[in-house]
Amino acid sequence: MAGSWDRQSVLALIESQYTGLLRLLRQKLRNEQLAADALSQALITTLEHLDAGRISEPQLIGGYIFQVAMNQMRNHRRKMAERSERRADPEAVDALPAPDTGIDKDLEPAIATKVRSVIEALSTTRDREIVKRFYLDEEDKASICSDMGLSALHFDKVIFRARQRMRGLLESQGLRGSDFFSLLIICVTLM
Repeated sequence: MAGSWDRQSVLALIESQYTGLLRLLRQKLRNEQLAADALSQALITTLEHLDAGRISEPQLIGGYIFQVAMNQMRNHRRKMAERSERRADPEAVDALPAPDTGIDKDLEPAIATKVRSVIEALSTTRDREIVKRFYLDEEDKASICSDMGLSALHFDKVIFRARQRMRGLLESQGLRGSDFFSLLIICVTLM
């Protein structure tokens, strides 16, 4: 790393710029949750790059994080655009049952039970509490951080790793890891 920048100095700089980065990403992406997720992933990637010595000017870390987040969003959009098999046929969408038809009424409690069991299977109490409070109880990040004595950056690391563990648990139960957020959304609507 160049100059007198050590990892702790860079982390302190990231902490001081976190709120501004989140605000900027919200404006760019026009979606609060997408912005928070993009920032979390960009922070993880940036810290990996920092540890590997790939960041030559740590004093500019805020811009680096922002650019990583935007690149990740562009790459995600490209992947989706290139996957025409993932697009729905308009006729198939029109044929879907209306939400109030009750076709999936028996399936919804089973899904909610599955999500709760995966959350309960997380190995640490902190992970279980954060995931439950953030996703199921829909508490805001600031109040969870305040109650648990976490910085926003530390919260992002914890929730990122907890989601990875949950994906692993889902996959071990025969579901795809990509089903995780769909299951959470369904579970939240049932609460």
